[in-house]
Amino acid sequence: MYTNIIICGGALAGMTLALSLQRKGFNIIIIDPRDIKEVIEQDRRTTAIAAGPREFYCELGVWSKLKRNIEPINSISILDGSSSVALEFDYRDLLVKKKLSNITSLGHVVENSNLIKKISYTINDSRNLGQVKRLKAKVLDIKIGKFSARVLLDNNQQVTADLIIAADGKNSLIRKMVGIQENITAYDQEAFVTQILHTNDHNNIALEKFLPGGPLAVLPMKKINNNYRSAIVWSDESAVSKSRFQSSREAPNQMSYEIERHCFDWLGKIKLYNQPAVFPLELIKPKKLVLERFILMGDAAHSIHPIAGQGFNLALRGMKAFSNMCGDRAELGLDIGGIKFLKEYERLRKVDILSLINVTHSLNELFRDSRSSIKFFRRMGLFAVDKSPIVKKAFMKYAMGI
Repeated sequence: MYTNIIICGGALAGMTLALSLQRKGFNIIIIDPRDIKEVIEQDRRTTAIAAGPREFYCELGVWSKLKRNIEPINSISILDGSSSVALEFDYRDLLVKKKLSNITSLGHVVENSNLIKKISYTINDSRNLGQVKRLKAKVLDIKIGKFSARVLLDNNQQVTADLIIAADGKNSLIRKMVGIQENITAYDQEAFVTQILHTNDHNNIALEKFLPGGPLAVLPMKKINNNYRSAIVWSDESAVSKSRFQSSREAPNQMSYEIERHCFDWLGKIKLYNQPAVFPLELIKPKKLVLERFILMGDAAHSIHPIAGQGFNLALRGMKAFSNMCGDRAELGLDIGGIKFLKEYERLRKVDILSLINVTHSLNELFRDSRSSIKFFRRMGLFAVDKSPIVKKAFMKYAMGI
């Protein structure tokens, strides 16, 4: 069996990339041990899509289908523990510039299951542009040659393509299979993730509260059954996060109160909603992104701390750039799997990737430092940024990817 591109991994990153490349006219085979229904049912996470990368989904024809499932983030309040110093970001501060008048929010929060579902619908609607076929199988072996690459599957099928893309997550088995090594920095932190219902309107405000063990993020979500709703991503020491996960199952009222007290009276009474989960946090940097006829994408290419909610937005920027580069080459009748081309993409993305890795890693280390002198300078820094419109706008535009 032959196709233009094989994508190993059919969750959010793999599906997004498949649609983007399909719209450039490529035929794609997605290989994943789960079918699309299983992926949608199992992924209960939420994702914050920044204003810049959101335009990518607009171009793909997905965003218009999500109107009933997304909630805008109009402002972000950043707090350092119990300090009264706060840094406030509001998208309306950028509207004074006419060229940014199309901005309507800092970003949007969407449930992964809804996003994957709409991507799948859009792929089916775009069959006239390129074929996307999904195989429910595991990859047993990969053979990479000068002119083609081949995967052997556990159902005894073989698929040959011009290019193989690994988009199977931060612990990518495909990355290991082709021998790409990675540098791993363990944070000894895990993220406790859940949703909450609350009596007060969130007013489209997101909270990022830096606590001694790690940041607590509260993200506004679409109302459900006429109830106000938000997503919780709480990073802390592994033992603490595991304890919170256990409490959320055995004593949900106690866990609700713990979240409530950090939100003051902003959200009112809080009640846990949906199934909680914990995810280990680590910085994973593969030593290279490409080989001949092979490339890493999504979390397989870089896994960073969720401290600024930028991981998937970074991946989207890479997907957009790569899809456009592949489309340009295809129009000229050129090969998309050659190492020279793939290394050109790697060079193009290197600065953005390393910059965000360094920013998120440094922020996490800075805000976990409990020394009084560090706290003082940290809070002075937040105060200074908040009082400087120029610096604040620069931070906002970087975070929004515009």
